[in-house]
Parts: sequence; C-alpha cells; structure tokens
Amino acid sequence: MKLNCKRTDFTYTPGEEIFTFPEESGLPFLFDVDEELTDNPAAMDTVGEMLDEAEKLAEKAKAVIKAALEDENSPYHDVVTFFMEFHRDDVGPDIAAELFLGTDPSKLSFAEMVDFLRLKRFGSLMDSETEQQAFILDLSFNPEITDELMVIYFDLNKEIFCITHES
Repeated sequence: MKLNCKRTDFTYTPGEEIFTFPEESGLPFLFDVDEELTDNPAAMDTVGEMLDEAEKLAEKAKAVIKAALEDENSPYHDVVTFFMEFHRDDVGPDIAAELFLGTDPSKLSFAEMVDFLRLKRFGSLMDSETEQQAFILDLSFNPEITDELMVIYFDLNKEIFCITHES
C-alpha cells in the first residue's frame, strides 16, 4: 500500500511493522509504525498527515520543553531539566563541545540548549494506556555522540501527553 503523504512516496505492507532508516525512506529521520496500525487504512492516513507535519510537531515539542524548563510546577520540569543538565554538565567538556558546536556549553542556558535538539525518529503506535493511536518523536542533540533522547508523545489532536528521557 502507498502511504497517503505529501513529503514521501512510501509504500508499505499492511500487517507488517514499518521501520526505516533515512537512506531507505528519503526522510531525514527514522520512521516507524507498529504493525497493528499498518492494517488500518484510517490510522495510516493519519500517519501520513502527521508525518507531513513532523518538523512542526518537533518545534511544538521544543516550545513545550522550554516552557517546562521555566515552570517548576510543570509535570515535565524535572525530566527536561535533568536531560539538559546531563548534556551540559555531566558528559564532560569535550563531548559537550561536540554536542553544541560553535558555543561555550558552560555558558548555554537550558532553554538555549533546546534549540540544538533535532528530530531523530518519528513513529506511531497504539498507546497501551489510552488505547488510542499516538505519535512519538525522539529528539536528540547528536545521535552519533549520545544515545540519550527526549521522547515526546502526541495524541491524535497533536497535543503532547507525555515527555520522557530515554537512552
């Protein structure tokens, strides 16, 4: 079947998981969809629509991360603060310099660091808690240097319902 998407001419096999690297899909990030969704044409139409907006969703995620950094009452404050602190203060100056090229990492605020995050993966799955289709964006400073990720979960209304730190 062909994915209904403006940005790529992607074909898939219903009932089989999609997991592709950028060189296979032509997308600038990993792309994956759980097998249970590939059997559902409506779910796959939604995947195509959301994939067309992947970078906009990543920018929205960055704005929410910045807001969470500023708001100690945010449910995401601790996780995003720890993620930034780790990459600026705990990885060592040589690695931090590689992650934040052209800057003095020790002088970067956590909010400024958010601008260095890049979309590494876009995916879709059935969320086990909500039993609804969800979308996952993995943001990374540089996957060649660090395997630490900010993982952002979006619902069908393009609203964030979870932010986690994974490696």
